[in-house]
Amino acid sequence: MSLPATAWPAAASCRSSQVLDQPTRPATVLAAFPAALYLDVDGSLLPVVTPDGLRPPTALVLGGCLPPSGWGVGPGDTVDVGAGRVRLPGAVVVAVRTWQPQGVAPAPGPVRVPAGFDRGSETWRLAAADLAGLMLDGVDPAPAVGALVGAGQGLTPGGDDVLCGVLLGLRLAGHLDAVARLWAAVRGRLGCTTTLSAALLTEAADGYAVPQVVRLASALARGDSAAAVGAAGAVAAVGHSSGRDLLAGLVGALEACALEAGALEACALEAGALEACAPAAGAPSLREAS
Repeated sequence: MSLPATAWPAAASCRSSQVLDQPTRPATVLAAFPAALYLDVDGSLLPVVTPDGLRPPTALVLGGCLPPSGWGVGPGDTVDVGAGRVRLPGAVVVAVRTWQPQGVAPAPGPVRVPAGFDRGSETWRLAAADLAGLMLDGVDPAPAVGALVGAGQGLTPGGDDVLCGVLLGLRLAGHLDAVARLWAAVRGRLGCTTTLSAALLTEAADGYAVPQVVRLASALARGDSAAAVGAAGAVAAVGHSSGRDLLAGLVGALEACALEAGALEACALEAGALEACAPAAGAPSLREAS
């Protein structure tokens, strides 16, 4: 592949190929930070990030650091995206290879939240636990989802971060049917939030998130308490409050799943005890024996 003189080689996520490989068309700059450029391409998000930047699962990752001149664009500006390239005023970002993001997989057994774990905001955590409880009980989540989608400020409102955590928490606990039903309720309301949040919710529904969250889920699935506490701290440091809001959603969902599992176990034990106390077939009852 021949590169332009001012080319910035990059690695494209396998999950952004539909956006990046289409014919060239204009895209709008949503936000520009020292380590990330967020583009709206026909309603889809394309993050362009530096190697040390936060890496969403659909990111186009530069092979080197950003030069002092920066991206050369700001919010509201237009750039061209397509044919594996992002054309900035002073350079062309060229996808020369791909990378595959890791996802959150269902844990092989019960997931416990260890002591010392950052549980995020109590208000959001309780809301997340209530929502997860509705999903586990098969109740329509539409009213609760409507109160969360787009609730809050910034590029990723807090309510959306909580929903990402709930989607990932239910998946980690193995409740894939609940994930599907919750996503069906969320998907119809994506127009009520930001392009960035909508993209992150879409990824969370498929089990994808930034690497810090995936590492946390892996530690919880392994039952590695020390690694989980450390990973939770890394998630809490993401953004101004996004990481802690996602943690609240994740923990709330896991607590609801643990509560349901405990209730089912108690019912099984009670049923076993009743069965053990029942007279065997053909055996005389106490009344008959007397």
